[in-house]
Amino acid sequence: MTDVEDGRDDPLAVEALSPVRLEPGSVALVGGGPGAFDLLTVRGLALLRQADVVVVDRLGPAGLVELLGAGVEVIGVGKTPGGRSMRQADIERVLVEQAHAGKRVVRLKGGDPFVLGRGGEEVLACRAAGVPVQVVPGVTSSIAGPAAADVPVTHRGAAVALHVVNAHGDLGPADLAALRDPGTTTVLMMGVEWLPRLVSQVLLNGIDPATPVAVVQSATTPQQRAVRGTIGTIERVVADEGIGFPSVIVVGRTAAEGFLSPPEPAGEIHGSGREALPDGAPRPVPAHDGAPVLIGCAHGTRSRAGRDVIRAILTRVQHQLGSTAVREAYVDVQDPDVATVVDAVAARSADDRRTRPENAPDAVVVPLLLSTGYHVAWDIAHAVEGHAALAAPPLGPDPRLADVMAERLEECGLGEHDAVVMAVAGTRDRAGQEMAARMRELLAARLGRPVALGFVAAAEPSVGAAVAALREQDPGRRVVVASYLLVPGYFQRVLADAGADLVAEPLGDHPLIADIVAERFASAVGA
Repeated sequence: MTDVEDGRDDPLAVEALSPVRLEPGSVALVGGGPGAFDLLTVRGLALLRQADVVVVDRLGPAGLVELLGAGVEVIGVGKTPGGRSMRQADIERVLVEQAHAGKRVVRLKGGDPFVLGRGGEEVLACRAAGVPVQVVPGVTSSIAGPAAADVPVTHRGAAVALHVVNAHGDLGPADLAALRDPGTTTVLMMGVEWLPRLVSQVLLNGIDPATPVAVVQSATTPQQRAVRGTIGTIERVVADEGIGFPSVIVVGRTAAEGFLSPPEPAGEIHGSGREALPDGAPRPVPAHDGAPVLIGCAHGTRSRAGRDVIRAILTRVQHQLGSTAVREAYVDVQDPDVATVVDAVAARSADDRRTRPENAPDAVVVPLLLSTGYHVAWDIAHAVEGHAALAAPPLGPDPRLADVMAERLEECGLGEHDAVVMAVAGTRDRAGQEMAARMRELLAARLGRPVALGFVAAAEPSVGAAVAALREQDPGRRVVVASYLLVPGYFQRVLADAGADLVAEPLGDHPLIADIVAERFASAVGA
């Protein structure tokens, strides 16, 4: 396949349709399409037939390389989720080195090089090294994947906009806005591995759980499979059907089962997905049903594991309260901020205040914080100010938190004779420090032994100083740190350097914490 044949006698020959050339010492970034061989463009095939070296991803029509001539060098660069793969910088180095060696290089990529394909980085690397490079667009799986399963990403009267997002980790404000817009189809790429996290975030941000969802695995290939459900059911559907990577997730009206079926005489759009909940399955609450909304407000963290914990706690609370809408909010680091969520809930509540008891709040903000301080006294207080909203007390001190800490200490290997330091995040607020001291007393009573107190920041003594003081008292005794932190993150990592023999995990996702959150909410609304 490396020789370019003269196709002038056949008007449909590849070379007659695409006379493009791949010169020695140059690179072509070729979008290989979603997987099926015959969805590679004619231009892409013409360049592939001229290549001396093909650098190929695992996605796209990678099997095409088996049809190349014996003299073509094939370099695989992996990109397997959870597995080993070549770093992006190394891929770029390979392209440049092969071109500098005088080779005709094709970089065969899945989908389109510029749609979440990092093709722009490869173009820049080649040009920075003086390597001529051309780009061949490909059929992107963000459109072809849904289409292969009869899901149009736009449709007159139903979907007039398309939003494509890399679904690794959290969704951003623009992504959530697209999901809220009934006229937008949202395609989540590379997100099936993170589906539980995505569903949790979406529901806690008020997206209608009845919104239709389709998931298409291995689109356009003989292995293609597709399932449908709603935001409220798709996690279970995907797990039950064993859907895995590679998949595209499509959210919106056109993802409903039977959307392209012949319309009924009334001509209405069908398949909203509301009928897709299995019998007996718990239905997540709608965005707002007139009752007060519980807004769980955490500090915010750059730790993905920490964000997962917050959402797991709030999901527990949602299941426990049943008919109460639960939203997430933060005071720092991540979105949505608490003031924005309170404002949004208040705006949705304006129309139904007539039907609710007098003085009933629109929302109750429950701080997912362990003591009072600046964030409670300022951020949350100012967020509810001027609205029919209430702020509940923080989670601590509470004997149930001592129970959770005792459980975490047992899990990390606390011994009968070990000394214990309770590590607190810290605050300059005197009331917050006193709350930490009361929590230390509760933990000491729960463990039946003295407990020292140390702060990670903003107050004294530091955790390191508290550990050192206990060592000085009894050099042969082990010192164990009880982490009075809600989620893993930077502060938890700091504790590893405090000099203790063992450090327990943070409180984390625990049923007792969900109980406290639900109780704070119920007390605020007078339930």
